[in-house]
Amino acid sequence: MNRVILYVLFTLAASLKLIFVSQLLLTDLSKGAILVSIGFSMVLFSMMFLFDKYWVWYGISAASGVSLYTWGSYLYMVYFQAPFSTYITLQASNLSGMTESIFNQISLGQFGFFMDILLVLGFFIYTRRRNNTIETGRNFKAFGMIAILAVLLVSLKPASMYLNDMENLLLKKYTSTSYIGNYGIVGHQVIDFIDFTTSQQELELSAEEIDNIHGFLSNEENISKRKRPLLEAGIFEGKNLLMIQFESLQQFVIGEKVNGEEITPSLNKWLESSLSFNHYYPQTAEGNSSDAELLVLNSIYPLKEGSTFFRYPTAEYPSLAKHFSSLGYTTTAFHGDEGSFWNRDLVYPSMGFERYYDITEFQNLNTNQIGMGLSDQAFFEQTAEIIKKQKEPYFSMLITLTSHTPFHIPEEKKLLDTGELKGTQLGNYFESIHYTDHYLGAFLNNLEKNGELKDTVVVIYGDHNGIFKESKSEVERWRKKKITDESWKLSYMSVPFIVIGDSLSESRVVSDVMGQVDTAPTLLDWFGFSQETYESYSLGHNMNSYINENIFLLRGDYGESIVIGNDGRISEYQPVHSETLEISEQLIKSNFLLKK
Repeated sequence: MNRVILYVLFTLAASLKLIFVSQLLLTDLSKGAILVSIGFSMVLFSMMFLFDKYWVWYGISAASGVSLYTWGSYLYMVYFQAPFSTYITLQASNLSGMTESIFNQISLGQFGFFMDILLVLGFFIYTRRRNNTIETGRNFKAFGMIAILAVLLVSLKPASMYLNDMENLLLKKYTSTSYIGNYGIVGHQVIDFIDFTTSQQELELSAEEIDNIHGFLSNEENISKRKRPLLEAGIFEGKNLLMIQFESLQQFVIGEKVNGEEITPSLNKWLESSLSFNHYYPQTAEGNSSDAELLVLNSIYPLKEGSTFFRYPTAEYPSLAKHFSSLGYTTTAFHGDEGSFWNRDLVYPSMGFERYYDITEFQNLNTNQIGMGLSDQAFFEQTAEIIKKQKEPYFSMLITLTSHTPFHIPEEKKLLDTGELKGTQLGNYFESIHYTDHYLGAFLNNLEKNGELKDTVVVIYGDHNGIFKESKSEVERWRKKKITDESWKLSYMSVPFIVIGDSLSESRVVSDVMGQVDTAPTLLDWFGFSQETYESYSLGHNMNSYINENIFLLRGDYGESIVIGNDGRISEYQPVHSETLEISEQLIKSNFLLKK
């Protein structure tokens, strides 16, 4: 077996796999990604020349490592539309609940990641059976020459940036794909790991940085005052607050039908006496659902890297729960998954919730599980009984689960016939949304029947998207029309924000753009809290009294960082948006709220 031929085969295969994965999230061909991928592969397999007898096994082992790494990166990047980061390893406990979602992406075509190994193993077994000899001996000269050439290839991109007076951008990361664009997936992983190991767990701010934060928080640019508030300030003062985070619920399904049936009949009914925003956008990052909770409850943005709940579980979060608790409210949170999922069992006490009910607090688990955890039917039925016994006034947070991807509802539990969409991603999505909507409606009807809703305000919102641009063709088939990329961003990436209460005598839909970060200050105004309650930390705005000129998404369709204007225009980040994220990171990392 010829060592040079095997070296070339392994190096070429690894380079192609690394380049393919590196280009997955990039719109333009990256020369840096190509050069680093080739250079890394050359160095990795050049070590075959340092072995005397076992160079074949080294080559197979190294190739297996590259195959597993690129395949795993591919699955992660396709699902989350973001590159794997070292911080994600802190969130490994979440994988136990997402196994079905991840394995749902596996297809036969992905065996291409392992074809070179299978070919070499087959040829190696064949030659051993024919008693062909395996080349022995080391070749330090070949190793040295390859290593030097590889270093030159890897150095070309940073050298080019330096010569073009762009050295300040060598290690700058403006988006999740910045490192990949310059250095490929391997370079991204190396630099990301260095960032991880050298970053401070708790940031020490200078006096100047603290003054800058205070100045930034008091700035009222990018908003304009309404001629009159949407509702009277304090209109809900003293009432209970019931917040429901509806998994993967998007605005485009509200009021719509499939195969002649309403997708969300319960929500449609309750919208008749509500205030809602139809351009309310998710601003989540790598923490997904947990980021939605961070944004909505605290009016701060999630960290750009990893889940904020995992990296800073005991930070001094401002949280709506703490504000309501200061007025004597009972504060509880409910979720039908494991308490450790997204680290909620540690974070919710930090946010001021007196009690967090996870899946272990519910009954009949063996017969009431769908997908990742407790079915929303059992969740709503059992949570209703707990809420009825709570001391009033109360603030309760409910997080649904069944409509989580991959949207598989058991056949006997399906409540919606999606017709020609049956079995498609969009059809499955509609089935799961309809399932949760049905039992949400039963939950609200139950509370209303028992008089629980008379003094209760219900807020329902979507945490993030469930249908992404990859399914646009299915949406177009359902809609029977073409959807432009701009229309997709404006009309299909928003999630609902619905406020239901006896004080609202008629339905009202607000079309101003609103981000999840604006939720807390808006609710606090409606519940009679003063502006001083939240102005010292809030990065969102009170939508009851103000209008945003624009809002920005951190990872849009789990991948795009864009700005959406109140005039419907889509644009790129401006310095103020990047500065906002930097301020948010400082607030969290420095435990600013504890020290101010």
